[in-house]
Amino acid sequence: MEHLDHVVAGKVRRAMSDAGRCLEDLAGCSGLPASDLRSLLAARGSFTVDELVRIAAALNCRVVDFLPDEGDMR
Repeated sequence: MEHLDHVVAGKVRRAMSDAGRCLEDLAGCSGLPASDLRSLLAARGSFTVDELVRIAAALNCRVVDFLPDEGDMR
């Protein structure tokens, strides 16, 4: 599961960068506490579906963009 957490966190970080959003900005837009986001982005835990939905809405992308694809699971 740890590998999956790293993959998802990396995809969220990439989407944040693409959208030009910092952690504090994403926290404000998504309604998630910055401390929780910081831990999740460091892969010290797993994102919930609700968190991914809120982040996707804040970054104007799709939840599926955060999920691993075939190449990520090798």
